[in-house]
Amino acid sequence: MQAVLLAAGKSSRFYPYNYFSHKSLIKILGKPIIVHTIESIKKSGIKDIILIISKDSEIKKILGSGKNLGVNIQYVVQKEPTGGGNGLLLAEKSIGGDFFLLNVSRVDFWEFKELMLSKKSKNDKAILLAKKEKNLEKYGFLKVEKDKVLDLIEKPQKGKEPSNLRLIGIYLFTKDFLKTLRQTLDEHYRLEKAISSFSKIHPVKFVETEKEAPSLKYSFDLLGIKNYLLKNIKKSIGKNVKIAKSSEVIGKVIIQDGVEIMEGARIKGPCSIGKNSVIGNNVILRNGVDVEENCVIGANMEIKNSLIMKGTKVHSGFIGDSIIGENCRIGADFSTANVRLDRKPVGVVIKEREIDSGLNHLGTLVGRNTKIGIKASTMPGTVIGQNAIVGPSTVVLNNVVEDTKYFTKFKEIVVKK
Repeated sequence: MQAVLLAAGKSSRFYPYNYFSHKSLIKILGKPIIVHTIESIKKSGIKDIILIISKDSEIKKILGSGKNLGVNIQYVVQKEPTGGGNGLLLAEKSIGGDFFLLNVSRVDFWEFKELMLSKKSKNDKAILLAKKEKNLEKYGFLKVEKDKVLDLIEKPQKGKEPSNLRLIGIYLFTKDFLKTLRQTLDEHYRLEKAISSFSKIHPVKFVETEKEAPSLKYSFDLLGIKNYLLKNIKKSIGKNVKIAKSSEVIGKVIIQDGVEIMEGARIKGPCSIGKNSVIGNNVILRNGVDVEENCVIGANMEIKNSLIMKGTKVHSGFIGDSIIGENCRIGADFSTANVRLDRKPVGVVIKEREIDSGLNHLGTLVGRNTKIGIKASTMPGTVIGQNAIVGPSTVVLNNVVEDTKYFTKFKEIVVKK
């Protein structure tokens, strides 16, 4: 059995982190997401992997042959980002029989492999993994009859959804599917159109799961991937770690080599602290925090359900339900608002379009190398691009474009007594 991973594409909807050659190279718990996915595939018992990558991707340089991960990786280069269907056809000669096709963010693959195989009878040509979804505007949805798939509708119009079952991004196909894929019109949604056609002429079934199944379509989805991975960690402490006696480390926490945790800090798992990071006095980390390597979390900072990327330094304040990019510098008393006053789901503007995140708690998304002055604050769902500067005592009400300055103008008034 083989697994085919789709890891090409430009990740254009992943702003402000689309400067990575692929979004799957973002590190969580000290490893790129794609490594977590490969480890999940190996855990399922599959070691033969076909990886579809773009021509300028760094993935091959990082993963190599896969030997260090205990798998065998074949690479297929997709020169232009023309969709997953075209990428799969490029891999056709390397596919030997029935195969799993999955998105590169499926770090949870090991949980579903046997479930899908057990559903497949001798006559079935495909098994699709599905989950009920409230937000019906962002995904492909299935038209079904009992356990049979009749059609796939990509991003259906509101009120015309065939069901509330969305595809998860794990497919089990026979090689017969590739013939239908070749005959399908060459367009960005070629894969989805081929699944639609295939289900009308061949027996295709679906398996429904109620488990968490985080996607990786938009940048805020990193929080869901992080939380899934944190849920499955085991407590560990690396080498040359300094933990002050008056600090508290509670529950499942990964503390990597060279970490220093100062007096009064309170680390409540699940949590991960990367190599050579410093956790200052009276810091609170809670509800699923991932601090990557070489970070400094300054005194009196509280961080909740957030990802802090490598090399970032923050001072006091509150960071909630947020993602802070690499090598950022954030001054004292910084605060992220993470809940709307009306308690509705937080919207995020990406590529001039507002996306419903589906999250009731979402703070800010900050790109790399950004500098934020003291006493600054951000509203829920704001995005700050890379290399931006946010001035002191500034409230960020709207998105900040990369390579710009955003500040509140102060007027100094001196009055003689």
